[in-house]
Amino acid sequence: MRLSLLIPTVPATAEQAVPFARYVAHDSQLSRLWQGQSYGLEPAATFAYLAGAGYPVPAGTCVLVTPLRHPAQAALEARTVAAVTGQPAVMGYGPGSRATQTARLGAAYDRPVDAAAEFIRATRSCLAQRWDPPAGGPGQGAERPAGAPGYFHPGEALTPVPHPRVRLGLGVLRPAMARVAGEVADAAITWLAPAGYIRDTVLPAVDKGAESAGRPRPSVVAAVPVAVERRGRHPVELAHLSAGGHLVLPHYADMLARAGVDVPANDPVSAARALISGGGFLYGSPSDIAAGLAGYAAAGVDEVILNLTGVHSWYGTDETLLDLNDILAATVSAHW
Repeated sequence: MRLSLLIPTVPATAEQAVPFARYVAHDSQLSRLWQGQSYGLEPAATFAYLAGAGYPVPAGTCVLVTPLRHPAQAALEARTVAAVTGQPAVMGYGPGSRATQTARLGAAYDRPVDAAAEFIRATRSCLAQRWDPPAGGPGQGAERPAGAPGYFHPGEALTPVPHPRVRLGLGVLRPAMARVAGEVADAAITWLAPAGYIRDTVLPAVDKGAESAGRPRPSVVAAVPVAVERRGRHPVELAHLSAGGHLVLPHYADMLARAGVDVPANDPVSAARALISGGGFLYGSPSDIAAGLAGYAAAGVDEVILNLTGVHSWYGTDETLLDLNDILAATVSAHW
């Protein structure tokens, strides 16, 4: 299983991302630098800045919300990231919450899973890329399926520009989206999902979708919030800083309930505490965290994105990098 790093803040300036790009560039254990949805700086621009500053590290997004962009713009941004870094890019997308959809589009998608699948198909069409063809002959399955809701028209492919491969991912919480990720995406990206839930619910659905489309299973990527136990730290507060904004969203609460984690929307302290006890937030010694990460590997996850946003929010960059260094050292010591 590969390990990667999430930029643990939403950068207000591109310079704020430099320490994390530098760490990824100089640490062979980390395979990619990821960024989540930003309402400040566009992630593609941040990655371009980092490349120009001397840190053209492999980049990924987890996940950008589809109401903010047309597939043609998504394709342009995606291939820009791949071209400026000189590295294959993984660009993850998802429909976001119903509130986000309504705020940006005037109304929520009536079928978010279908909208997400169509967005991936349309973006790939603009890139002039296709996924691995299913059994039955070349090109089968590349066309827009009958009955699709028509959220996104792909239009013509962009003017060709040489660039490393772009892999298109889907943010996955529940079985329906996991299945469609298996059908159309290059990566299924989870957020806050405990390892057991990925093993028992997400992976079987991804496998089923891939099998129905006659294609190999896409990679499974898990963004996992972590923090090292240190004197004076409060795990519940760190968990809330890391994930509190997600825990109040109905689709996250539903996913966690399916995983056996009760996160009451009106009780943020109890929700954060439940996330820790349920394995959705790894807190403890570096060796404890390494053991928790090994659980994701055993569950079949291909890549874990280390999310240290709680630590960064409270303690800043230096302690964030200290935690990261200790966690990576523990994974080496654990020989996995």
